[in-house]
Amino acid sequence: MRIRTVLLIVLVPALAIAAPKPRKKPAKKAIPVKPADTSSEPAPTPDPVPDPKPAATTPTTPPPSMAPATPVGGGAGSGGGSGAGGGGGDKPEAPAEKPGNEPDVDTLRQEYLSLRDELFKSRARANAVASALYSTRIQVKLTYTTARYYSPAKASIRLDGASVYENATGAIGGDDGVRFDGYVAPGRHVLTFRVEATGKDDDSFTSVNETQIVVKAVAGKDLIVAAKARDGGDIAYEWKRKERGSYGLGLDVSVKTVARAAETGDTKPAKGKK
Repeated sequence: MRIRTVLLIVLVPALAIAAPKPRKKPAKKAIPVKPADTSSEPAPTPDPVPDPKPAATTPTTPPPSMAPATPVGGGAGSGGGSGAGGGGGDKPEAPAEKPGNEPDVDTLRQEYLSLRDELFKSRARANAVASALYSTRIQVKLTYTTARYYSPAKASIRLDGASVYENATGAIGGDDGVRFDGYVAPGRHVLTFRVEATGKDDDSFTSVNETQIVVKAVAGKDLIVAAKARDGGDIAYEWKRKERGSYGLGLDVSVKTVARAAETGDTKPAKGKK
């Protein structure tokens, strides 16, 4: 036992001496820091100088409202009331427009009547002035004598180049009435008659008959001009049967002067023979 005890006493210090000593960590080498290159760095921005005046407070923009910009009602309701029922008188409703942008017939009719009245008044004034300036009255008649076979689609009369009569309803085929009645200066005048006709048996056959004549008005007397247009041909009828036919266009005009109605004591205007 003593020997073991002595060995233990001897071995313990020896083991303590023989034990490896802990290594010390090597110190980290300091890495040299390069001086900063100030040539490429931007110049420092100076701090803004504070404004001595207090900044004006900007009112906060309220969020957009879902209500309409223009209230329908007359008043502006406060509190919980909506814009539609604020109070006051309601806005009058606009008149409903006609569908399809159709024109107003009543307005057009009134405009037509107004223009027609102005035209009649203008003609009446012109006739009154002419009667004061000129002493010769002229009456022009125009008749279409073959309306049974041909329809006078359009007829016109010009006096010295001015249109004095136009018709597109075939009126000259129904009577021999006066187509123009007015005053002219004494002397030479040019009358032009034009009649456009269409065949009744075959409307593909049409004709135009235009004739120009010269008349002379005498001072202090009325001038009566009676024209009769015709087409004595049979092409509109015969072409379907025999593929042949003819036109017989013509215009007969009679001209005469009569004494003035005032001189004869007759209150009616002077008329020529038919």
